[in-house]
Amino acid sequence: MIPALDIHLHAAQDIARLREIDVKAAAAVLVALEQIKADPRAIDKLTTHGENRLGTARLGVKRWEAVRRVANLWRFRVFDTPATTYRVVYGYHYQTRQICVLAVVLKEEFDYDDLDSDLARRILADWRSI
Repeated sequence: MIPALDIHLHAAQDIARLREIDVKAAAAVLVALEQIKADPRAIDKLTTHGENRLGTARLGVKRWEAVRRVANLWRFRVFDTPATTYRVVYGYHYQTRQICVLAVVLKEEFDYDDLDSDLARRILADWRSI
């Protein structure tokens, strides 16, 4: 079964901003998302820590440990592309087998341990709203 992959409005806005800053990085993220949609094993790959391949994309997947008790959120980066310095933050709903992209952020601009940051609060609020 190919998973449902949704992109939250805020994440879509992040991608649009990325496209204005770095079109090649935005393209790499979008290609990875398309390959996720096409891979029937994407859920397993996106919920397994480490390096995973989806089509031609090589992803580094990690759980967002600081929110583990309250949300099933993860992040990946696309290796060997202009997008390697960006993180795609997403959640996974076990019940519906749905992946929802919540943010696309520059690694240096997001501290995963600071749950009081505006971005962390936005991501968690978006997760709770779906």
